[in-house]
Amino acid sequence: MNISDLVTKELHPGEIVRWTGSGDPGVLFTRADFLLVPFSLLWGGFAIFWETQAVTENSGPLFLVFGGAFVLVGLYLIVGRFFTKAYRKRTTAYAVTDRRAFLTDGRRVVETGLAVADRTTTWAQDRRHVSVVWNNNRQGTRNFFNSRRAPWPGNTGTDGIGSPMLMAFYDVQDGDALLAALNESQRTERR
Repeated sequence: MNISDLVTKELHPGEIVRWTGSGDPGVLFTRADFLLVPFSLLWGGFAIFWETQAVTENSGPLFLVFGGAFVLVGLYLIVGRFFTKAYRKRTTAYAVTDRRAFLTDGRRVVETGLAVADRTTTWAQDRRHVSVVWNNNRQGTRNFFNSRRAPWPGNTGTDGIGSPMLMAFYDVQDGDALLAALNESQRTERR
């Protein structure tokens, strides 16, 4: 299903589309990767070392299975998350209408009203891509002990696993058109 079909499927009666788009799947690295890449290499390296030791010392099936799970997580962190991130950008549609902004992947829809412009806009250093993150995502969630935890960084390929999708448009190429549509919809919504 293409982007316009995903958006059309989610429109409310009488809703006017001002902008549609998606993230650029060619943009793989973000600021969060400055921490995630070294962490993933340490995790994966230790897990592979553990598994190698378990195999060479005939440690038994429990150690092999336990270590194998850590190796799989390490491989996902090192390589797999980049494939996940590119896939999400190819299959997630972003839209701005006269009433709301939303994203959908055909299974889930995350939306926000436009009356309040509580969002953070970040341009790439070369100003070719823009990301817009709505700040209501930043409230965090409650963990098992009912204490508040900060949200996991978005646009890493690890976000959305075991947590809700964030309301964010990542690595959009036509950033000027997106921001113009958001600002126009916000002005219209306030009237």
